[in-house]
Amino acid sequence: MSMFSSATHAEITVFKANFPQFSNSAKERKAENQIYPLGEASFTNDVRVPFYGVTALNPVKDGLLKDFKSCSAKSCHFDFKLDAKQAEQLKLWAIPEIGIVLVPRNWQDIQSNAGANGTGSALIMSPNLKQAIQLYDSSFCVGCGMPNATLYFPHLLKQSVEYEYGGYQDPLKLLKIVHPSKQIAFFSYQIPKLNNRTHGVAKYQDEDTFNFREIKVTVDQSQQHLVGTILNFYNATH
Repeated sequence: MSMFSSATHAEITVFKANFPQFSNSAKERKAENQIYPLGEASFTNDVRVPFYGVTALNPVKDGLLKDFKSCSAKSCHFDFKLDAKQAEQLKLWAIPEIGIVLVPRNWQDIQSNAGANGTGSALIMSPNLKQAIQLYDSSFCVGCGMPNATLYFPHLLKQSVEYEYGGYQDPLKLLKIVHPSKQIAFFSYQIPKLNNRTHGVAKYQDEDTFNFREIKVTVDQSQQHLVGTILNFYNATH
């Protein structure tokens, strides 16, 4: 099951700012979402971070998806400027159907799910389970991606409802959204009882087929300085 909703009827759902929770047990996560060292990832200024691959349960046959390879001299280089001090606090993960994401180095707990239709979702959490990074990619599933995209791109809502996918609205104005381009949204919102805002990036494309991707980062004050780097790297590589 995806950790992100997709409407089965043409319903419009009101956005609620909730903190995420794992739906799988710790034992299930350890078995399905194994973490393998791949080497080091390098960046434009020759800064390096540890690079790991994460598995997910194969949705179409027995076994695990392992969408990663060990690093060679050139295969794990990224044209992205990473601050050397921040690099000491970060690592890179490759996640099935999601791709690569920078995460705080001491975070180890992840639930990653891959759908038979190519969709991917992941929830990465801090050791105390009070901080989180959420990721989603709708792949080629139009009925999965379009309704989720309507929250950040309201001009898509009419079409999504006409297709009977449904959609999302924010009548309480919980979201602050900036659109640097038509198909990219930088957003933030406040989860009740948390000190710091959640920040994220949402993107869609509809050239060949409709695809929607997003990342949400909720961290406390100790990790707040890493948020911009995590989001900028995601925006540059997805």
